[in-house]
Amino acid sequence: MAQNLLTFMSEMTYIEADVTFFSKSEGGRNTLPTLSGCVYRPHIVVGDPNQKQAILNGNEIQESYLGVAFQAGDENAEFDKSFPAELALIYYPHPIYDSLVPDATFTIREGAAIVGSGKVKKLCIR
Repeated sequence: MAQNLLTFMSEMTYIEADVTFFSKSEGGRNTLPTLSGCVYRPHIVVGDPNQKQAILNGNEIQESYLGVAFQAGDENAEFDKSFPAELALIYYPHPIYDSLVPDATFTIREGAAIVGSGKVKKLCIR
């Protein structure tokens, strides 16, 4: 079953991006996630990469969350330092992904928590 998922995910459209994960002191994670094999599946939100809190209206998030899965990334990455990664677009070709064009910036989300940021370098359509 896991192999079938990996095969499916590797055939998906993806973006190449430079990403940064924030350290715990910057409001991010305690440890870096697994960055290959589509194990880590956060959401991204296109917008200001310096944003540190989700935009809420009461208890409701007012942003468009895009489902992604990290296919590849630097397993020796460090917190608060940019590195290249590939993020599969889980629901592509849904129009919600239309904003992921070269130079678009985004934040990486785990629920309402903003744990990183990134910048799209290239959209790779399969």
